[in-house]
Amino acid sequence: MDIKVAFRNVFRNGRRTAFSLTVIVLGVAILYFLLLFINEALASTKKSLACESGAVQIADARLFDNTASGADVLIDPATLDRVVAMVKDDPGVIGVTWELNFAGLIGDELGSTLLIGRGFIPCNCVNNYECIVIDGELSTDDASGQIVLGRALAAKLDVELGDRVNIATGTISGNFNAATVTVVGLLTYSVETVEKQLGLVPLPFAQRLLRTDGVERVLIGLENVDDSTLYAAEVQARLEAAGIPLEARPWQELTTTYESIRTFYGAFSGLATIAVFVLVFFSVLEVLTMSFLERTREVGAIRAFGTTRGRVFRSFLLEGIFLGAIGGFTGLVIGTIIGLVFNAIGVTWTPPGAAIPQPLHVQITAVALLLPFFTAIASTFLSTLYPAAKNARLRIVEALRSI
Repeated sequence: MDIKVAFRNVFRNGRRTAFSLTVIVLGVAILYFLLLFINEALASTKKSLACESGAVQIADARLFDNTASGADVLIDPATLDRVVAMVKDDPGVIGVTWELNFAGLIGDELGSTLLIGRGFIPCNCVNNYECIVIDGELSTDDASGQIVLGRALAAKLDVELGDRVNIATGTISGNFNAATVTVVGLLTYSVETVEKQLGLVPLPFAQRLLRTDGVERVLIGLENVDDSTLYAAEVQARLEAAGIPLEARPWQELTTTYESIRTFYGAFSGLATIAVFVLVFFSVLEVLTMSFLERTREVGAIRAFGTTRGRVFRSFLLEGIFLGAIGGFTGLVIGTIIGLVFNAIGVTWTPPGAAIPQPLHVQITAVALLLPFFTAIASTFLSTLYPAAKNARLRIVEALRSI
């Protein structure tokens, strides 16, 4: 009976109920969609960062810690074969590749500038750079002199596709070496300073330029990048058991960007939740206080017929909870509709760490429903406590005197 009466009382004053529900629905819908957007943004950022660096990297610890350079930190071919054989068939591994990076100068007789060279295996499924190449392609993995330049670097050198430039760098043994390369592609990068220095070359060419047959690091791609930390620990144990003096580190330890982005989005969603809570709390508190006080005579009458204070309090409390539940559910429905429309429009954005705009689709999940819904319930529940307690504590004589 109490539940039925409380539910009917929610709609006794249509105008006030409509106002309260509007505030709750809008707050829940906005918060729900915002959480969907943040979850998708974090997932896109995570995927982008892990795609470039690999989910897990294996290299000399001194390379990770920037405490050594040169041949001491390179992985020789025999060790490389052992490492690749160890991980390539593991469940969840989508691919294994390796890189050799170097620094040098690039230019022609008119001038030169700093080059951050990245020797890699083209068309691999771990860190395939095709997504950031906007013109041309690096289509070979032999030792021929080809290079894909950052768009800003190419503009700085005033070169185009097909032009030839010179590269100079130090070899592993400390000697000087130089080569002429052909510009076969241009790439874009999210960080402009990197785009002004980055150049991609086939791994065999980088090895020939540095006069080594070693590689700098092994990159492992995983189906689920969230498994990176556990998988890195597993690989580390296997490396130690095999006596291979290398370290395995997940992408989270190699890229500090994601943690700062996650912290920012976490703080932002927390502030948004607090804002919705406060908005709903004070709006519903004001409306319910007025509504409950107008029913003082009704409280006096039912109390005179033997209704206890506890039952009156529960009735008012249930009324507020019903209001929050109805508003919360309606807000989730509207938020879901907004999410579906958003997906249908096909919005694109460039996540941190990515190079080009990517399609953004919010993934509607049951987990994302919980926080907005319980925020609505909690705020209306707390806003109901004061007016419900105040009315329930009225003495019968005082309540009837207001007739």
